[in-house]
Amino acid sequence: MKNYLIDTHAHLDFPDLNYRLDEVLKNAIENDVKKIVTISTNLNNIDKLIKISENYEQVFYTVGIHPNEVLKDKNNSNYDMLLELSKNKKCVGIGECGLDYHYGKHSIKQQKASFITQIKVARITGLPLIIHARDADRDMIDIIESEYKNGPFKAILHCFSSGKDLAFCGLNLGFYVSFSGIVTFKSAKLIQEIATMIPDDKILVETDSPYLSPTPLRGSINEPKNCLITAKYLAEIRKCEFSKFVDQLFMNSVKIFDKLN
Repeated sequence: MKNYLIDTHAHLDFPDLNYRLDEVLKNAIENDVKKIVTISTNLNNIDKLIKISENYEQVFYTVGIHPNEVLKDKNNSNYDMLLELSKNKKCVGIGECGLDYHYGKHSIKQQKASFITQIKVARITGLPLIIHARDADRDMIDIIESEYKNGPFKAILHCFSSGKDLAFCGLNLGFYVSFSGIVTFKSAKLIQEIATMIPDDKILVETDSPYLSPTPLRGSINEPKNCLITAKYLAEIRKCEFSKFVDQLFMNSVKIFDKLN
């Protein structure tokens, strides 16, 4: 059977997509995006993600707390709750979690505590950690290197828009690096350079929809179907045949998200 694209990071519970999910998922399938991981940002909304995954066979979900949501979620460091929620057969990852100093300088302490808690859950469950990093590369490197010494864990540097130091730190720990529509932006020269340096077996594609539509759709509401545009762009700058690149992305996606099978 021909391999297909997997959107490894979308937010199907967000209002711009949730009210027309049938259409969004039909569009995805028509563009060869046949599985989608919808990502948790706040445990207050986790029942919504679970319901979406129950209603649509091709949708899976994660459980976690986004760094910008830590002050809105009293369970942001609730290890036991995260662990219990992760046992669902359609829960395929932990997060998204991490550090965001662009918007969240007032909550750095809580972000770090929540991030470390979610690392611990990822470590014990073996599920991949979905890492969000923005304007916090140094602290991010310090935490993931320190925590990795306490025991290995699997992870994805999602929607990569950081510097080379964080990219290679992650790769040295065996992490995957995922690219969104940002890589297609004219201003994203560094991200494009990094995207050409990621080993074949460590690269992923995502939309982060409803945000970050790739060029030439920039400014519109993003959908999982647009993985196709980003994947084609990545294949072009990496100078590889598109069909072979899709095969590689598929293999990478089901290897890191091993509950997708």
